[in-house]
Amino acid sequence: MKALVTGASGFVGGYLVSRLAAGGAEVLGLDSAVSAAGDGPGHFEIDGQVVPPLVPEERVEIRQCDLLDAGAVEQAVSDWAPDVIFHLAARSSAARSFKDPGGTMRTNVMGTLNLLEAVRRGGKARIIVTGSAEEYGRRTPDEMPISERAPVEPVSPYAASKAAQNILVMQYHRAFGIEAVATRSFSHTGPGQTTTFVLPSFAKQCAEIKAGLREPVLRTGNIEVTRDFLDVRDVVEAYVLLAERGMSGATYNVCSGSGLALSDAVEQLTAMTGVEVSVETDPQLLRPADVPVLTGDNGRLVEDCGWSAVIGRRKMLGDLFAWWEASVTASREEMQR
Repeated sequence: MKALVTGASGFVGGYLVSRLAAGGAEVLGLDSAVSAAGDGPGHFEIDGQVVPPLVPEERVEIRQCDLLDAGAVEQAVSDWAPDVIFHLAARSSAARSFKDPGGTMRTNVMGTLNLLEAVRRGGKARIIVTGSAEEYGRRTPDEMPISERAPVEPVSPYAASKAAQNILVMQYHRAFGIEAVATRSFSHTGPGQTTTFVLPSFAKQCAEIKAGLREPVLRTGNIEVTRDFLDVRDVVEAYVLLAERGMSGATYNVCSGSGLALSDAVEQLTAMTGVEVSVETDPQLLRPADVPVLTGDNGRLVEDCGWSAVIGRRKMLGDLFAWWEASVTASREEMQR
């Protein structure tokens, strides 16, 4: 199988490219930058696996490509002639989208349009387009877990861009017969994710507290929210299965089916420091609008693809903390040289 992955140098992209190559696929990765996304140094092993995954040179080519350059996108699709495209590239921070809504829309909508046009004009690839559970917007607890049948009511520019992306993908499926599967992926994390996301931010602060590099105070935004978190390794497995078994023209929740309160995640991560940690709210980290509770129904994904999560929340948080602990140690050793 020949696969093309956009956003290949990003957090999820690195795991997906590694998973595809390990499964025997030839992979072309596209990214506007060709460097690793993780903002901690180095790699180390968890359960015998290197994380973040090292992208193997064999069977993988990484090419710099801006998805807003329609000609470059069409050339890449034409040159590689992929069997399947995994479209991960996006501006993916809801909080940052309030500061640059135009940039978020251009990247997430126009970038997707250029990719769909490249497939329409010259490709026969099946395309997996990753959206976000943020599309569902504010919901009441009695609506949880939310299914794909629920209407979308985005509250951030990021969520609106992903909802528009989904509409666009399905329009191309209906009008031009493009084999397309969309996701609404719920929160996910893991070793190597940047601190612009909530759990890596908490984990890094806690690792620095344990190392004595920071006062025992964890600075957070609103932690009185509940999210449906998956480990990134379970997420990429879902994407691979959707490429193989997902129904064209369908949208799938990629989620665990249960919620994790951020306050509980804070409690678990601060316990790993071995010291008493106080928690302070930083007004700079609060969003103009937030969704209090969001958990998903993964029944369609389980039924159609036979997927199940294998990494529990405790291990997910433990591996995330261990990665940051190793990163903090490596940084300190580098500074002492």
